[in-house]
Order: sequence, then C-alpha cells, then structure tokens
Amino acid sequence: MTNSLQPGRQSQGRGSALMGHVERTLSDQGQRLLLVETSGLDTFERTRGFYRRRGYEEEARIRDYYRSGDDKVVFRRALGHP
Repeated sequence: MTNSLQPGRQSQGRGSALMGHVERTLSDQGQRLLLVETSGLDTFERTRGFYRRRGYEEEARIRDYYRSGDDKVVFRRALGHP
C-alpha cells in the first residue's frame, strides 16, 4: 500500500484508511484471512513495517522470487469473523 517511490505521499494516513476499508469489507463478507505480498528488498522495509503495524504477520518468504536477491514476502492477517 505504501509507495516507496513517492516518499512525499507517505505517512498521510491514506494507506491505513484504504487497508481499513478493505479489511472491514472482507470481514463483513465473512472472509477469514487477508494475505498481502511485497518485496524483501531493504527499500521495502517501510512497506513491511506498515503491514506489521496493521497487525499482519510474516507468513512466508520465497527467496529470489522476483529476481536473485529479491524475495517475495507474504503477510497474513486474520479478519474479524472466526
């Protein structure tokens, strides 16, 4: 959700508002889990931190997925319904 290419647009609450809407909508529809993915590169640490702060946990890491040295990191969050 956060855009590492446009740092001036970060930390304004837009990503959190959008993710909150998506999470509520999916929960209201009875969905149990939400998975998101991002890069494992150092330049995406801020993005990974965003997901962690929203309660996502790293579920999987696929080494060299995008290219050598660039892992795919999958985060998981349980939604409101059991």
